[in-house]
Amino acid sequence: MKSPFAALAKIGTLAASVVLGQGQLFAQGLAPGQPQGQRSPFGQTVGEAVAPRNLPTDGLELTPASDLKDPQMVLPDEPIEPYLLTKQAGPFMVTARVFRGPDASRMALVLCKELRTEYGLPAYIFRKKEFPGGSMIRGVPPTVPSEVMMPDVKNPEKIRTIDEAAVLVGNAKTLAEQEKLWRDVRKIQPRCLEKMSSPFPWRRGLNSALRTTNPYVPAQNLYPRTQDKLVIQMNNGLHSVVSCPGQFSLQVAEFSGRSNFDFNTPGAPTHILTNLRESPLRTAHDDAERMAEKLAKSPEIQALGQPVYVYHDRSTSKVFIGSFDAPRDPRAVNVRRQLVKDAYVLSDKKQRGRGATETMIVPALALTDLSVIKSKLSR
Repeated sequence: MKSPFAALAKIGTLAASVVLGQGQLFAQGLAPGQPQGQRSPFGQTVGEAVAPRNLPTDGLELTPASDLKDPQMVLPDEPIEPYLLTKQAGPFMVTARVFRGPDASRMALVLCKELRTEYGLPAYIFRKKEFPGGSMIRGVPPTVPSEVMMPDVKNPEKIRTIDEAAVLVGNAKTLAEQEKLWRDVRKIQPRCLEKMSSPFPWRRGLNSALRTTNPYVPAQNLYPRTQDKLVIQMNNGLHSVVSCPGQFSLQVAEFSGRSNFDFNTPGAPTHILTNLRESPLRTAHDDAERMAEKLAKSPEIQALGQPVYVYHDRSTSKVFIGSFDAPRDPRAVNVRRQLVKDAYVLSDKKQRGRGATETMIVPALALTDLSVIKSKLSR
């Protein structure tokens, strides 16, 4: 009697032969059980080798570099600086055309001038070498310090790149304006492009224009964040910094969470989780408001004639004293000098009792500009 292992081995051999046979049929373009001489669903005759088929290109072949001709026009030699892109343009723009090669800047200048004069569009030129790291072209001095560039690139540059110049159009302030501008630019057929050879013969005019942004404009200015409703709600108190009439104020205290954890404490990481529940950040808002209230009622602060303000955000709560109009206001010098003298007295619990501050104030060395803070709280 044969062992069950021998029977299983025989069954596996038969199954493998069937699969192998089916694989050969599929390789020939046949379905299992289909007689030879018929056409398979893949379009091949039985026994015919399956050869790779090239997809139709519909005339999308690139023009060989050897067939590219020089521009059939006189390129300008005038200065290009008045047409260069600056951070004042945009921020939302349209890339009309990108030119490559030794004459890229001059060809871009021709298109830029035509778009300005004949179509009334604000067109600008953006060269690759104007951006940090884009000047690694032989014979062109670097535009950024060597430490910003690749470590293996030395002077003269070891890597040769192709010079590029792009023509950007538009001073759109919103995405809706950019959308309309993009549709209008794609319909333009500049005459100068008809006299310039291109490796993309299927392109007509500016129908390949793309939407883009001004590379000199920071991303936070393109898509500004919405106001934090929680921060606005936290700064609705009696001593809110929003009510400060001046642009500058003197910071005297700050309440925030812990800056580090002690991993050597017995019971870590459980001890760390416990500290998170007892973080000073949980009481920072109340601590700052309580200090501001006590400072506003103290005779020393009332003698200065300067109000007390508080500012809260998601990570800190700060206490300010005074309202000043200049970063070096002479009044601020006298206020800070007097606050340094009164710092200990204001926190002396034996003398003040409940009127003493729980922590000692520490006047800052310089005034704080409140314009940025107020912009976050303005509605």
